[in-house]
Amino acid sequence: MEKSIKNNSGVVRFAFKETNVNMEKDKKKESPINLIFSYGGKKLKYSTGFKACYDDWDFNKQRIKSNKSLLVNAREVNNLLNFIDTSLTKEYSKFISEQIEVTNELLKSYLDKLLNKNTNEITSEKDITFIEFAYELLENKKKRITIETYKSYRQTLIKLEMYSKVNKTPITFNSFDKKFVNLFSTFLEEYYDHQQNSLSKHFKNLKTYLIEAVNRGLISNSNFIIKDFCYPTEETTAIYLTEKELQKMFDADLSQNRIMELARDIFLIGCYIGQRVSDYNGLTENDIVTLKGIKYFKIRQSKTKTDVLCPITKEISEIMRLRHFNLPPKKLNEPDINENIKELGKSLGFTKKIKCEFTKGGKKVIEMVPKNELIMTHTARRSFCTNMYLKKMPVFDIMVFSGHKTEKEFYKYIRIKGEERAEHIVGKGFFNI
Repeated sequence: MEKSIKNNSGVVRFAFKETNVNMEKDKKKESPINLIFSYGGKKLKYSTGFKACYDDWDFNKQRIKSNKSLLVNAREVNNLLNFIDTSLTKEYSKFISEQIEVTNELLKSYLDKLLNKNTNEITSEKDITFIEFAYELLENKKKRITIETYKSYRQTLIKLEMYSKVNKTPITFNSFDKKFVNLFSTFLEEYYDHQQNSLSKHFKNLKTYLIEAVNRGLISNSNFIIKDFCYPTEETTAIYLTEKELQKMFDADLSQNRIMELARDIFLIGCYIGQRVSDYNGLTENDIVTLKGIKYFKIRQSKTKTDVLCPITKEISEIMRLRHFNLPPKKLNEPDINENIKELGKSLGFTKKIKCEFTKGGKKVIEMVPKNELIMTHTARRSFCTNMYLKKMPVFDIMVFSGHKTEKEFYKYIRIKGEERAEHIVGKGFFNI
C-alpha cells in the first residue's frame, strides 16, 4: 500500500498511472509517474514526465529504487520528486494564508512554471531535437563525471552530428533502430577509420542517452531495441615494460631534451604507483603525506573517487631529488607525454615487432608494430600491475592500487604470456618439483 506524505496543507503522493494489479502481472512494464495532490476535498493529478516499472519502484517511499543501475537518472528523478513535493506544499500554504482560491488550474499553472524555471532537467523535450536533448543532458551531468568521460560522450555527439550532416539525415528521437546501428557503424568505420573498440565505445555512450530518452517517454519507435546498441569489444594488443626496460629508461641521460626528460619522469612515476594518467600526471607537494616515517602520494582517483595511498619508492624519490627540487614533476599535456616516450623507447631499442590483431570494417587485420609505438601513458599502469604480479604480490593487494574491482577484470588487464603465468604459478611452491 502506498504511504501518503502528509502536511498541514495537503497530501502529496506519487503513483503509477497504471494500476498496481496490472503492473504486478508484468514487473518490467513501464508506467508514467503521476503526482497526486489532495487538498480541501479536491484532487489534482499531474504527470511528472518520467516513467518507472513495478520492479524499480519503492511503493513505500514513492521513489525509484536507487540500486537499479539501468535507471541512469534515478537519483535525478528522485531529487525532482522531492523538489516538487516541498515546493508544491509550501506554495499551497502560501495560497491559503493569502486567502487565494485554489483550483486545479492554478496548481497546474504553478507546477508548469516551477519545472520550467527551477530545474536543470529538460521539461520540454518534445520541442527539441535528439542532439539538443543529448547535449543538454551531458551539460547537466558535467559536474558528476570526469573530464575524460565528458570528452568521450561529447565526441560521440560530434560524430553523430557529422553522420547526420554527411548523410543529410536528421536525427530524431525515433531514428534509432537496427538499420541505424548498421549505417552508423559503417559510417564510423569508413569516415573516421575507427576500429571495433572505438565503435563499441561510441555505441555505449549513445546507449546512455537513449536509456534516458526512453525513461522520459521520448522514443515511440516500435523497432527500437536497446540491445541492438550493445556493440561488442575485442581484446586489444597492449604491452607492458619490464623492470629492466624501466631501469633503462630511468638511467637514460636526457639532460639535453628537457621535454622528453619531463615526459619520462612523469611516465616512470606512473609505472611505480600504478595509477591512471589523470591521477599520476600533475601530482604536487600537497599530495605527499608521511605516515610512520614512510612517504606516500595520497590520491583521490578521478574515475572511482576512491582514496589510495601510493608509497613513494626509492626511484620516485631519486627522480624528484635529481631534477624536480624534491617535488613531483610538473604536469605535461598527455599527447606530449605519449609522443616523447614513444621516441625515447625507440632510442633505447624497444623496437621488437609486436603482432597486433584487430577488427576493421568487419574484417580481421594483422599488423606487426614496433613495441615503442605501442608505449603510451596507459602503459604505465599496465606495467605496474604486470610487474607486481610477476614479483608475486597478491592480486588483491595489487588491485588496491590499480582500482580493479574483480580478479577477472584484473587478469584480462595484465599482459603476460601463457608461459610467464605458468612460471608464476609454479614459483608459488604448490607443485612438488
